[in-house]
Amino acid sequence: MLSSSLPSRKLFIVLLFIVFGSVQAEDEFRGRILKVNGDVHIINEKGEMRKLEESRFLVRELDTVVTSENGTAVIRFNDGSMSVMSEKSSLRVEKTNWLSHIGGRIYFTFRKVFGEPKRVRTPFATIGVRGTTFVIFDDEAGQGVSLQEGVVEVESPAEAFEIHRTREMDEFERFRMEAKRERQQMLDEFEDYKKKTIDEFVVYRKQFTLDPGHTIRFDGNRVDESLFDDDDRQQFEDFEIIAGEMLKEFREKAAQHRQEQEGGAETQDATESDSDDEDFDALFD
Repeated sequence: MLSSSLPSRKLFIVLLFIVFGSVQAEDEFRGRILKVNGDVHIINEKGEMRKLEESRFLVRELDTVVTSENGTAVIRFNDGSMSVMSEKSSLRVEKTNWLSHIGGRIYFTFRKVFGEPKRVRTPFATIGVRGTTFVIFDDEAGQGVSLQEGVVEVESPAEAFEIHRTREMDEFERFRMEAKRERQQMLDEFEDYKKKTIDEFVVYRKQFTLDPGHTIRFDGNRVDESLFDDDDRQQFEDFEIIAGEMLKEFREKAAQHRQEQEGGAETQDATESDSDDEDFDALFD
């Protein structure tokens, strides 16, 4: 009788290992690659490289996703965010709430964060987000961040930033100059006006807030902030084309999740709400 029970005990032990092993492995997954174009690789924490030839590939903690020339990738993370990687870009998946932008140009969109903010680390700054859409770039065009919507906190990894901003002319001056546009002396007056009133000012901050519709560019600890230009707007359109319907679906689910969370905010603490990432992830399964 004892011998007959041994196989069943061994089977039970094997099943136990399988169950706990699969749970532990699943916990290590941070997201899924939804779309791949061109050459895209994943490098794990041991330095082993694997080429991705199909979507729905799971991404683990400490994996680095790399796109080669002409390669793009769309990644949905289980903490309520999505990234779209352009060519020649690298993104490392850190521990919970952290991503590392290693290089290239990457689009990020986060659903509203309840509780601790998410963070994206770069070589030149750490970006704290609570629900926003932005692009980080570190390529031949320079280093910087373009913010489309929401608000981000930008923190220096070293000494305080030297932030250069320019004040915009007011609406009255815009109207006055447009009314005189046809007059020949307008050009001289406008140049004189710019010299007197386009006032660049400098502030020093270890951390500062970036508002939507602005781009910041880094040169060491110097930061130049400006309004969006046509190139800034175009890059967001390009990323949205890459993501396609996946981005539209993500935003719809993120809006649904936000309504559900805000609806229960009167009875739940914000830090408890932040633990609902799995529920958000389940909306896509």
